[in-house]
Amino acid sequence: MTSAPEPGASSRWPACSIPPLPPERGYESSASVELHPRYEDISQDGRVQLTPLMPGLGGVWRELSRSRRLDTFRAQGVLPILRRLVIAGEQGPFSVHAPIQCKGTWRLAREKDGDRIFVNMWLEAFAPIGSVLAVPDPNAERVLVGRVYAEHVVTRPFAPAAERKVTRLDVPGLPPVPEDEQPFEEAEALVAGHALEPSGVHAFAMMHTDSNQHVNSLVYPRLFEEAVMREVFERSIVRDPSSLLARAVELRYRKQFFTG
Repeated sequence: MTSAPEPGASSRWPACSIPPLPPERGYESSASVELHPRYEDISQDGRVQLTPLMPGLGGVWRELSRSRRLDTFRAQGVLPILRRLVIAGEQGPFSVHAPIQCKGTWRLAREKDGDRIFVNMWLEAFAPIGSVLAVPDPNAERVLVGRVYAEHVVTRPFAPAAERKVTRLDVPGLPPVPEDEQPFEEAEALVAGHALEPSGVHAFAMMHTDSNQHVNSLVYPRLFEEAVMREVFERSIVRDPSSLLARAVELRYRKQFFTG
């Protein structure tokens, strides 16, 4: 049994909520996968860390990629490039001995007052409430672990610079220009007026990279959370900072980083 999501971090980040969409449009797809958490994925008080939810989104996308429509994307050299990510996690507690059930979906959209095309993906993850170290009861209630929203811009990353932008699709079963529209939210707007000032320059090494040939997208949430915790400890902002754990993060990428 999966319970209805309780109000929590996820509900305060509306981008994470899967939007309703009439089924007659015909190009929506969904899939489910199962994650088996590692010990480092769950904090000592049973809360699931934020970034371990992302492999669920990757697993859902691999399932969806079996579609012939998405094969056509690849054949044309067209790829959805991640440019905005929102992850929100709930309280638990959850056990490392219970799998996390993930279900996800995707939608197309066009840029409002522009010509970009987006591929948006959502994930919802559920697991049984349980003790951190014990195996949960088979009949334990399944509750929301967290949600993920990943916004991608459709592009041809390996084409000459003048040919990279994609403004229309040529894929059977998909509209050339999506019906839904959304604004393109600039990366700078996310941090404008933010109180936490960046401290120094971070040097990225091979340990931060992945097989996509750049710094992995999930390196940044850890760096940001560590920066926040340094500020919290140094300024004594809260009475017990050792119990703090990020419950939501939003990232917007202007371009990829590389080693160095």
